[in-house]
Parts: sequence; C-alpha cells; structure tokens
Amino acid sequence: MWIEFLTRMKPFRVFSIIDVGKQFPSMNLMNLVRWQKKGYILKLRNGWYAFNDTANSENIEWLAANLIYAPSYISLHTALSWYNLIPDMVPVTTSVTTRKTNKFSTCFGDFYYHRIKPELFGFGYSLENMDANSTTGNPGRKIMVATPQKAILDFFYVHSFYDSKKEMKNLRLNDYELTKFIDDEFYNFLGKYESEALKRRIQLMTKTYGL
Repeated sequence: MWIEFLTRMKPFRVFSIIDVGKQFPSMNLMNLVRWQKKGYILKLRNGWYAFNDTANSENIEWLAANLIYAPSYISLHTALSWYNLIPDMVPVTTSVTTRKTNKFSTCFGDFYYHRIKPELFGFGYSLENMDANSTTGNPGRKIMVATPQKAILDFFYVHSFYDSKKEMKNLRLNDYELTKFIDDEFYNFLGKYESEALKRRIQLMTKTYGL
C-alpha cells in the first residue's frame, strides 16, 4: 500500500486528507498516522502532510506555506530576499493573505502571514515551478510568489514603521537591483493600493536610495 501511495501522491509534494481521499477513496486514513509514526510522512497542520524527503524537494516550505493557509502567496521579506533586494536570508517564510494575520510553527519552520485587503490580493504574483525533480509530463504543484514590484509594495504597505530615512537605510535595500523594478508596472500597482501613506513611503525609499 505504501509504495502505491508514494507513487501516486509524490507529485503533490504537499497533500491534504482531501487529496488523499480523491486518489484513494476507500483507504483507511489511519494509514497516515502509521506512516507518520514511521517517519515516512510529516504532519504540517489541520490535515496537511508532506513526504519526509525535503532535501530532494526544492522550495517545499514555500509550497506548504501557500497551501496550509490559503489563499496566500509568498511575499514580504522572503520574496525580497529571493529577488536579492535585501542582503539577509530570512529565517521564516513570509506571505500575504486575505485572511487574518497569523503565524504557524511547522516542521519546515515558522510561517508568517500578513493580511491585506482582498482587492490588493488578485494581482502581482506569478505561479512558479520550483521543483527541480518535476518533469514535463508531471510538473507537480506550482508556487504562488509575488513579483518583485508587488513584493516591494506589499512590504511597505504592511510595515508602516519605515517612515524615516534612518529606517530606510537600515533596511539595506540593494539599489542596483531596485532600479530594475521601479518601473511602469510598479507605479501601476502602487495606484491600486489607493494609499497616500504608502506613496509617501515609496517616495522616501526612492529618495533615500537615489532612484
């Protein structure tokens, strides 16, 4: 049973009890408990699981973050670090969501979710295939990640305390990379936020980094 389960569920990488039920309608779900005890699978939260081979599953923590608290997409510190806009690797996985701000501790680390208004959620992210082991015929699940422009705007929208030149400098943004993304799309997105406070923070950012 385990071999068949592994073969059919492996492309999911992160899966729910509902996913299992669709693939194995008559399976006794106690199998999941037994396989967890044996270390074959890991329990994340609320009926979500992953296979215990994270070394062979690229960016699986990002996929898990997308799925266990949906709708959400990777943004803020995690996305800024990925785009080389801030110098430090962040020890948590950060996302935005339309649900309430929340935090979960999982076997893949801590996941932070910051709420944004629903009307700010439906643009500025892409679906990325980050699983190097996927194939053309079996691409697996893709990960929702903010574009660089949206990640910057989400960041300053959520973190309102960046309101002085000193705070901006302490952020240590990569001005070389930043110039690539302060473009027409960036300002188009900025207008969608309809926030004068955010516009002031963006003006402060561009002034501080000489853009």
